[in-house]
Amino acid sequence: MHRIVSLFVIGILVVSMMCACSQQDLEDMTSGEGDGYATIVWGDKTYVPYGALTDDYGERGKQIGIVDGDKDNRVYELKGYSVDEWLVNAFPHDGAMLLREIDADIPDGWQSEYEWNQ
Repeated sequence: MHRIVSLFVIGILVVSMMCACSQQDLEDMTSGEGDGYATIVWGDKTYVPYGALTDDYGERGKQIGIVDGDKDNRVYELKGYSVDEWLVNAFPHDGAMLLREIDADIPDGWQSEYEWNQ
């Protein structure tokens, strides 16, 4: 019985350490406000909504951050693009929003319905 309890405690410690390590790898980003829209601020960069993430823009990559300490407000890389220019913001069980760094160039053929991306 003592052996089972010891193994259980060790298992819980290992899982706790793994969870703590994975959270430490995530960047801490903050929310902000533009002229009538929400932004994400990461260091000296501000990301504005570009549009709903669709297959036209590529795929969501690995999670790189959270916004305002909310583990459900997740930020991902956009596969094939620099995180200095493009991010993906999503909540679990929700659609994803493509975000453009406010000074980033827009690839040819991409269109946004938002006037601040024109």
